[in-house]
Amino acid sequence: MLSDDVAYARRLGMTAKLCIHPRQVAAVHAAMTPSADLVEWAQKVMAVAESDGSAIAVDGQMIDKPVVDRARAILADAQCTGSSPTRQP
Repeated sequence: MLSDDVAYARRLGMTAKLCIHPRQVAAVHAAMTPSADLVEWAQKVMAVAESDGSAIAVDGQMIDKPVVDRARAILADAQCTGSSPTRQP
């Protein structure tokens, strides 16, 4: 199933999927769009990361450069897919 394939690609770190038929576009777009929960988490991380240079934690998770980079990428994905970072499910 296409949605399963796109979800698997997403878990592998892929950020796009080649479509060979126009009917695939909506499913790929939906699967590649970060969830509202993930966007909310990324916003929290960025808010805390930009506050000061000390060691920080969000929801019990230590926040360091790779985590900040991931949060930044999630927010960029949300913008690229046209979803609002404050969107609710």
